[in-house]
This record gives sequence, structure tokens and C-alpha cells, in this order.
Amino acid sequence: MNRTRAKITAVLATAVLAAGLTPSAAFAHGGSGDSGSSEHESSREVVYEIRESTERYRSMEKAIRDGYVTTQPVECVEAPGLGAMGVHFVKGSLLDERIDASKPEALVYMPRKLDREGKYTRYRLVAVEFLSTALEAPVLGGVKFDSEPAGSTRPFKHSLHAWVWKYNPEGKFAPWNPSISCPKEKTH
Repeated sequence: MNRTRAKITAVLATAVLAAGLTPSAAFAHGGSGDSGSSEHESSREVVYEIRESTERYRSMEKAIRDGYVTTQPVECVEAPGLGAMGVHFVKGSLLDERIDASKPEALVYMPRKLDREGKYTRYRLVAVEFLSTALEAPVLGGVKFDSEPAGSTRPFKHSLHAWVWKYNPEGKFAPWNPSISCPKEKTH
């Protein structure tokens, strides 16, 4: 896949994530919590592998240099009553049917605050998201991916969040994290 196509794919995937994850879509995106309860040995091994392979991306600048991109303006994904996901940075060249725990298709950052112009500053890596175009939902570390509803226009068919850098009370593999929220503008 050439660089231009990879960037377009990444921007499309991120835009779809940011625009399409509303509370009503949460259950279609795994909001039921079914995948959040798995904590068996193979999932622990995968979590360790993910953490080790994404350690360098705790610096968002390194992620950007390695080809992870987000939409402009940057949007923090949040749903009332469910929590937040954060800001997704997608590497389009990884978006296919294959899954590799050491190469997540998306990195999820939580902005820590807004500057005076309303732009996010100081990002923290909180999770990763695996995206797949496979016909059947893949399984990673014993955890089955959430599937998009029939007719979805997203460039992927299945997804799985892994909260490896931030505790999620709903579980390591739940899509939404109710313990976090996107920074809001200060009202005067």
C-alpha cells in the first residue's frame, strides 16, 4: 500500500471512529461488555506483549513519526453514560484482515487539557485498538473482537480495544472507559 493510500485509509478510519461512535452505536461496537470480562492466561500474555510493543508510543510524537495519524481537528470520542475512548491515531497500512498483538492498527490517547484556543494539549497513551477487515471476527488472546452491524460503512468489520495503559473498571477489553472523560472548555 503506498503512503498516500495509507494516510487516506488512516484518516477515514479515524474519522469514522470519531463520528460514528455515539451512545446508540455503543452496543454495536461492543458496549454490551461481553469482551470485557475475559482475564484468562492467554489474554494476560497478549496484554504484556501489547504493552511491551507500544511502550515507545507513550510519546505521541513517536507514533506520528511511525505513521499513526488522526483527523483534523482532533476529536476526543466520548459518550454520555458510557465514558470515553479518547483520540484515535490510526496507521492505515496495518488495516487489513491480519491481527498482530505487537502492531495495533490504532493507538488511543487521552488529552489532558485544553489550551486557551480550545486545542488539546498533553496527551497520554491509554489504550490500543485492533481493527480487522476479516470476514469472521478474529480472536486475540482468547478474546473475540466486536463486530460491526450489517451494512456498516466503516473500513473495518471488527474491533477490539485493549486498555493496557489505563485501568478500565469495565475490563481490559471493553470499548468504553467510564473512569475517563474528555477535557471540556472552561466556562467563565
